[in-house]
This record gives sequence, C-alpha cells and structure tokens, in this order.
Amino acid sequence: MSEQDYMTAFCTALAAKASLDPGLPVPNPTSSYWQSSPHALSTHQSAHLPSTVDVAIIGSGMTGISAAYHLLQHQPDLRISVLEARSLTSGATGRNGGHCKEDPYDDYEDLKELYGKEGAKRVVRFRLAQLDALVDVMRELGRDAEKESCLRRVDGLDAFYDRDAWETVKKKVEDYLEDFPEERNVWIVHEGDDINERFGTINAVGCITGPAGAMWPYKLVGAVTSHISNTQKYPNLSIETHTPVGSITSTDPQEAKYPFLLSTPRGDMKATHVIHCTNAYAAHLLPGLKGKIYPIRGQMTRQSAPPGFPRLGDRRSWILHYDFGYDYVTQSPSSSSSTEDIYLGGGFLKALVTGQVSVEDADVGSTRDDLQNPTALATLQDAVEKRLQHGNGTKIVDQWTGVMGFTIDNNPVVGKIPYEISRRRPADAQIEGREWIAAGFCGNGMVNCWLSGKGIAQMLLNGEEAVRGWFPVDEYACTTERLEKMTLVERFLEFVKDAV
Repeated sequence: MSEQDYMTAFCTALAAKASLDPGLPVPNPTSSYWQSSPHALSTHQSAHLPSTVDVAIIGSGMTGISAAYHLLQHQPDLRISVLEARSLTSGATGRNGGHCKEDPYDDYEDLKELYGKEGAKRVVRFRLAQLDALVDVMRELGRDAEKESCLRRVDGLDAFYDRDAWETVKKKVEDYLEDFPEERNVWIVHEGDDINERFGTINAVGCITGPAGAMWPYKLVGAVTSHISNTQKYPNLSIETHTPVGSITSTDPQEAKYPFLLSTPRGDMKATHVIHCTNAYAAHLLPGLKGKIYPIRGQMTRQSAPPGFPRLGDRRSWILHYDFGYDYVTQSPSSSSSTEDIYLGGGFLKALVTGQVSVEDADVGSTRDDLQNPTALATLQDAVEKRLQHGNGTKIVDQWTGVMGFTIDNNPVVGKIPYEISRRRPADAQIEGREWIAAGFCGNGMVNCWLSGKGIAQMLLNGEEAVRGWFPVDEYACTTERLEKMTLVERFLEFVKDAV
C-alpha cells in the first residue's frame, strides 16, 4: 500500500469513528484540578423537575450559563432550566487550559477564503471581543467574583521552534496586518540572536507577542451561576445537574406553546425553546450533525514549577509551536497560589499524524474523558524543560482529559437549527418556539463561548437582525448548505497533508 493510500484509509477510518453518535458524557471522568473545590451548586437539583419551561438549556459550561445569564438580563422572570448530564460545568469549560487567547492572524487567510474579507473581519473582531466582555461581567459581579475567577490580562507569547513554521507564520501576520493596519503595534514579531535571552525560551527561532487573558474557567462560570441563582432576582431559574437529556421529541399538535418534549431519567420536561450548548456531544440529540460536529479529546496537566522558574502567571501565557502542533501553557497568578503551578496541555497532534496511535486509540472521535492519553502525557512531561529556561525539575502533579467539539470548517455553529438537522418538525406550523445551538468551538472556546451565549440569547428573544452589528450571524450559522460543503475525510486529509 502506498503512503497516499495508507493515509486515505487512515483518514476514512478516523472519519467513520468521528461520525458516530457521541452519546452522553461518561459518568466518571478524570479529576480536573480546576474542579478540585466543587461549586456550591455542583450537584444541585430541584426537588421536582419542572414540567414546563420557556427555555431549556442543555449544558452548563460557559456557553450555557452565558445564555441563561443574558436571557435573564432581558427577562428576569423567564422560566429557564439548565440541564447538565454530570456535575455543574464538568465538561470542556471545567477541564481546559485556562486561556483566553486569540491569534487573529493564524487562520485569517482561511477565514477570508471561506467568508470573504468582510466576513473574516467580523469573525476576528468577535473573537477579540471576548476578553473585554469577560472582564466587564466579572467587574459587574463584584470584587469577589473577579478574585475567584483569577481573570487577568496577560501578554501572550507565541514561541516558534521550527524555521519553516516560523517563516509561514510571519507571512500570516503580515497578511493580517495589511487588513488591520491599526493593530501593527499590537501583534509584534520578534526575532534575532537574542530571542531566547529576551523571552526565556530554549532554541526558539522567533516569537510573537500580543494581548491575551488567563483565568480559572470553572470558577468564572461558577461566579456567574451563583449570581443567576439568586431567587429574588431570578425566581424561575432551575439548575438540574445529573439530569442527562436522553432524547427530544415533538409534542402533540395541541401543544403549540411547548413543542418539544425532553426525556430525562428524572422525568419529562416540555419546552418552548431548546438551546443546545453541548459542544462535542451535540450530534447525540441532533442527528443531522453527525460527522459535522465531532469530538476530540485533549490532555491537560498541572505541573510543579521548580524554584528557579520565573513567576509570570500575573503577566504572561505561552503557546509553544513546533514543526506541527503546539502546547499551551499558563501559570497560576501570585494572588491565587504560593507554588505558581504551571498548567500545560496539548501533546497529541504529532502522535496522530506520525502513526504512533491507532484509529481506536486516537483522540479524534473519542469522548472518553475518563481515560488519559499516555502519548500526550509523555510529550507534556518534558515540554517545559525542553522549551523554557529554568524549567528543569518540572513535574506533573495532576493530569486529566477533556472533550472538545470540532467542526468541518473549524468554526463554531451558532444559531437557529433547521428541521433538516434536528429531524423534528412539529406538526403545528404556528408553534411559538424553536431549537437553537451554540457548539463546535474547535478548541477555542474561551474566545467564542461567552459572547456566543449572549448572541444565541438575543437571537431567541429578538431575532437574528438584533445581533448583526456585532455577531457573525451568517458565518456561524447552522445551515445545511454550510455543513454539506466538506466531508470529514476531506477535512482530515487536508489536515494530514498540512502536517507532513
């Protein structure tokens, strides 16, 4: 078998795996350090599951809680239930790397090819707006929320260790700045013989700096959840953890106000609107998304910082770029930890494209966040020592996995769900509600989720036109035309081609 035939067969098998029904989250995931101090509502349930609601939100990560928050800012008495299969915020938001970092130049040319120049600009501006939005909401919630979330502005450092990758990204930056000349003093390219001395790297060939954010995502979402759980302000919100939605069906024609019936182990619930904030698991309840939104498992670690490692958590985060793939690094701010722990994730991409894992063991298509990735862990074990100065002696003290949702065009799916995708068309054409989705954040949730939750809330209440001024409505739309443009096999073949 030729190398091309092998790669085609491998990608075909991988696509078949990724196109399966993702099912429900496994009940006993690995223990994420971010969740080591459970939120007060982590296992909360109402005494009785509400029988009818205005809005059922499936998923209690950043997107789902943002949707609830923004709906309630407009209609405080709205009857909303947030339904979570496991404990509160136990999915990707509670398991990620703690970054809020956008590299707008990285995929800007791809975005222009997909959406045209103006569409690409809308997407970039939307992603860049997330950090300001998060800072604003934490400020509104008060000093305790700000402190608890550890949300802070930092300098993002992208360090490149491969000459070809560096030359490619320099061209990307220049192309981006041609359309955003006002940002020439924001995204700075650094190179020269003293590059490693200046930035504390080892054998880097170049670096790019720009604005970024870092946070404790689980606690940030927890602060918002505590706020909206105030029954005096928001009397009709219910948080229903350990309440997986097994199926959704259309109700009888006479139920025009409540066209959707959600079945759970605790009973059934009728809803006017349903918002799917299930990210990697979206295709379980939306069969038309199989092979369009698919899971990828990621590996995270908490590592002890050796005595000589600089304490930079208050002002820096890192992305370590190799010939293919990257690792991502944050560090505890001095205000939250005496040890200045290092949080490091990534590690799986090279193993995938170099054939070090089988299709069955690959992170692509896997929702098994109850398992670790040994290949990724081996890479992450010595990443700090190899790539950052004074990193000798760094050791893994916690390790966990999380499941991300990816899409065929590497952009989220946010908006009204066509009946062709839900496969549920209520009999009564005069129904009041619809199904909505905000999912498929492609590993970049922290620069998409919060404002996607806001966008879907405002679309539900006021229609798409109400958000066109700031939200990429058409670019992120859940349409059959968009989702049929590419198959997973094509996507994976392009991915592997770029890698090798």
